[in-house]
Amino acid sequence: MNENTHPTSNCCGNPFLPIVLLALTLILVLGQNLLTVRDQKSALNQVVDQQKPAIEQSRQASARFTKMMQDLWQLAQTDAEAKAIVAKHGIAFTSAPATK
Repeated sequence: MNENTHPTSNCCGNPFLPIVLLALTLILVLGQNLLTVRDQKSALNQVVDQQKPAIEQSRQASARFTKMMQDLWQLAQTDAEAKAIVAKHGIAFTSAPATK
């Protein structure tokens, strides 16, 4: 009998073929994941950029509100009606607001 015709010699082909196929599959899956993450990062950066004007407006409104409450608190030092408003709403500062 010829040794090249052994029944198990040609059944699997190259023994490295499964390893190569596994490596290619991993490369494809990881590559697709990398592309997905890159697209998600791009979309997130776009949303952050769109929200920057709203964040700035919020900061400006907060600064104006804080200034108004400081003015009211200072007015409450000499005005009874302002003092009643401050007392009613519990307006207080952890440190004395800066004077003009």
